[in-house]
Amino acid sequence: LHVPVGFYHAESSGRIINTIMFEAQQIVEMVKVSITTLFRDSLTVMVLMGYLIWLNWELTLVTIILIPGMTILVRGVSKRLRKLNHQSLEVSGELTQVIEETTRAHQVIRIFGGQQYEQQRFEEKNKKLGSYTMKSTVAVSFTTPLTQILASVAVAIVIMLALAQARKDATTVGDFVTFITAMMMLLTPLKRLADLNGPLQRGMAAAESVYRMVDAIPENESGRLIEGRASGQLEFKELNFTYPGQEQRALNQINLQVQAGETIALVGMSGGGKTSLVNLVPRFYEPDSGQILLDGVALSDISLKSLRQQIAMVSQNVILFDDTIAANISYGDANPDPARVAYAIQASHLQEVVNEMSDGLQTMIGDNGMRLSGGQRQRLAIARAIYKNAPILILDEATSALDSESERAVQAALDELMQGRTTLVIAH
Repeated sequence: LHVPVGFYHAESSGRIINTIMFEAQQIVEMVKVSITTLFRDSLTVMVLMGYLIWLNWELTLVTIILIPGMTILVRGVSKRLRKLNHQSLEVSGELTQVIEETTRAHQVIRIFGGQQYEQQRFEEKNKKLGSYTMKSTVAVSFTTPLTQILASVAVAIVIMLALAQARKDATTVGDFVTFITAMMMLLTPLKRLADLNGPLQRGMAAAESVYRMVDAIPENESGRLIEGRASGQLEFKELNFTYPGQEQRALNQINLQVQAGETIALVGMSGGGKTSLVNLVPRFYEPDSGQILLDGVALSDISLKSLRQQIAMVSQNVILFDDTIAANISYGDANPDPARVAYAIQASHLQEVVNEMSDGLQTMIGDNGMRLSGGQRQRLAIARAIYKNAPILILDEATSALDSESERAVQAALDELMQGRTTLVIAH
């Protein structure tokens, strides 16, 4: 919610979903199960070690050789597990992305006959994930028998030394039995500690991924607050902008003055930089050089929240939420005003649509408004902008999904809406 827009160019939605839903849960499982066992069994091992030293320190020295041997074993397995878990998490993110894309693009997949291709993509990622899981299981499984072998060697050595001490009357049968019993009790927590390596490594690999997202640099939200409502005067001075990872500038030496309440149309071919220019106004991106001024104040000196409160935007890529019509129109307002909602519906020519809905304003519109037509979705987005009543209005192909009759009606509403507002219009 707080990272720059560029973050979403580097991270796929599937990877983000996987990190939040699955990898975070891996950390919870590690803390809930592994850490508890780690403290409990470590304490048990220390107490039993102290008891063994008190019983017979010479025999205990032999028992202690178990610990460095197990440490070397666990460290070797840990490196392999960490690598495998990183690869597994990466593939898991790719698998989530395949599922997310397949769900979102189900109509395109059907019309272009992509079912087999998507099935193959899913099976390929699933098979790779299964392979990494199997390799991790094998690596963890090696720990237990090797630990048992070390324990068996230690017990054998202890028995031989105890027999040697018995010949010298340095130990009794009762002492020997007591020592062996305590030693065997020690093996169980040691085995559990060795078995913890798998869950711990999975949790640590997940933690690296989760905290990489948590530690992502957020947008700089510092700056002055705009008192009240801005007049809306915009000035672009010597503006240059290049998208991250690109060499060619999207905007080069832009100088433009927009008076308060003035409408500016940006017209040109696709890829000409129209959307790039308007995306700099709400500071979705920062310019390479030059600056944009709002009422004479540089945007970089204004807090993001305060700046974006002054801007309403309608894009050609309409984004709606799986909520009611009313909630989508008043989105972002903690205390929606029913009168403003009603005005926005009327001004965007949605009243007839709402009247036909079984639940009226409380009708759920589905994932991204799938229960509405393209034109209705576009008008709902326009109603949202009308409700906000901001002094700066950005219209990026705002009527592209409307039929001629709806476009005329909405254009009349927009003409009324644009009165007294600074408006940047992108159109062909």
